[in-house]
Amino acid sequence: RPVRAALLLAASLLPLAACSSNSSMMSGAPSRGGYRLDSPYGNFLAARHARQMNDNTAAANYYMRALREDPESALLTQGAFIALIADGRVNEAVVLTPSLRQMNPSEYLPRMTQASALMLARDYDAVLRLVAEGPSGGIHAAFNPLLQTFAYAGKGEADQAIASLQKLERHPLFSGVYMHLKPILLDILNQPEPTEAAYREAIEGRERAGTRQIDGFARFLERQGRAADARRLLEEQMVFNPDNPVLLTALRRLDSKQPSAPLVGNAVEGMAEAMFASASALGRSDGGDLAELHLQLALFMRPDLDDARMLLGDIYESRERYDQALAMYARVSPNSAYAESAQLRQAWCISELGRTDEAVRILRRMASADSNSPRALLTLADMYRQMEKWPDSAREYTAALARIPRLEQRHWTILFGRGVAYERSKQFDKGEADMLKALELQPDQPLVLNYLGYSWIDMHRNIERATRMIERAVQLRPNDGAIVDSLGWALYRLARYDEAVVQLERAVELKGGDPVITDHLGDAYWRVGRQEEAKFQWRRALGLKPEQELALQVQRKIDQGLDPVAAK
Repeated sequence: RPVRAALLLAASLLPLAACSSNSSMMSGAPSRGGYRLDSPYGNFLAARHARQMNDNTAAANYYMRALREDPESALLTQGAFIALIADGRVNEAVVLTPSLRQMNPSEYLPRMTQASALMLARDYDAVLRLVAEGPSGGIHAAFNPLLQTFAYAGKGEADQAIASLQKLERHPLFSGVYMHLKPILLDILNQPEPTEAAYREAIEGRERAGTRQIDGFARFLERQGRAADARRLLEEQMVFNPDNPVLLTALRRLDSKQPSAPLVGNAVEGMAEAMFASASALGRSDGGDLAELHLQLALFMRPDLDDARMLLGDIYESRERYDQALAMYARVSPNSAYAESAQLRQAWCISELGRTDEAVRILRRMASADSNSPRALLTLADMYRQMEKWPDSAREYTAALARIPRLEQRHWTILFGRGVAYERSKQFDKGEADMLKALELQPDQPLVLNYLGYSWIDMHRNIERATRMIERAVQLRPNDGAIVDSLGWALYRLARYDEAVVQLERAVELKGGDPVITDHLGDAYWRVGRQEEAKFQWRRALGLKPEQELALQVQRKIDQGLDPVAAK
């Protein structure tokens, strides 16, 4: 059809003016490109731009407008489908799956979305038919067994469900998903002894087992009338993860003697759990886009799955989509174990969106509401540190530390954070004391070894000891450009210039966009008689947009050479 040629032409042009959400353009007035926004290709362009801007709501709306004008377009149908799922409007996306499957029967995501809707409707036979009639290779080899597992479980056919899940035991990506789902499936099938064995197999030999596995096992033990065993399990894990909100909530539930519901109560929730677990696995293997869509399908089948909301919010934050992360965290239930964490993340996102005063008010209110918890104050301290408000950051770290009755090994991060804040606010003696205390708690922490060692070297203090500390940090983190730079700078301060060049060249290879490291390499080149190369590196450092003080120093070195600057 002619409109498809127009779509391809429009896609190649993609003028930003056509993608504006300005109300005058929404009225259908012709654009300067000669087409109307309420035409299929105008809406297509707007949808494409909205997707590029990560505005899934607008993208889905524009795609659907275009699709109403050209309902047979595969391009528009596919675009609308993906945008709807990404926006959490899975019910609307389901309507498009028959068309997409007709266009391409083997396409994975439409099949999985249709299967999710069938699972939610408890039409387990239809799910099994969908699997039997479709492809079995590639990505389907991982997800067909999951669909079969919980469809059979929904029908009460235990042997077939267990056999289906077994297919993933040695899958290169999903073996961990198998271990997570096995006890959940057996619990759904009401097989207590195999359930306990599977939980123990999943956590055996692991110092820090998955939080949901521990919570699920504790709930199982409670329902078996073994509250003491559940408490012992939770307390053992609290040693390694003492601030975990899920474990703390589970212990409070035990104290209140409230009846415990299973982590996953039926086959539909089991399939939602499978999508959540697969999203976690895909996220770790750079499958972020698909992980995002899987989490939306998980929430479609189980809207109370706050674990999925927290993971989805984290994905949004990692991509600097703070408004979407904020909206996702806001949907976490106030009764959830993640309620406080969600509020802290909301405050952080609000700060990233430039509404710093509002974020501070939220965190102050949280800190006042719970005078024992340091978490809101720590978030505030980290926020000030990111904004380079060093005295404010140090003050909030101090207030947070006052709420911690006894310092433990895990608290080295707080002392390190405050030490950085003190050092950057010209209170080095206080910062040095915090760094040394952090090393008492965590003696081989490479970040602390590097920061304190570099600070000493830069101030011409404790050069020999600082060099040993940095050498140890390099052993622990050999591919960290900042730490390798510190070693090079230590060698430079010791006048071991040839050795310094070797380390600083490697540091630039590892972290070439850092103006400080590049400046250091220029200094080392100058000292070994490679003046032209030194000036080249200094000019390059200026091009990397250093802070003003460093920029002035580098420019003087370009103009005068190193010796006059060093003497001054």
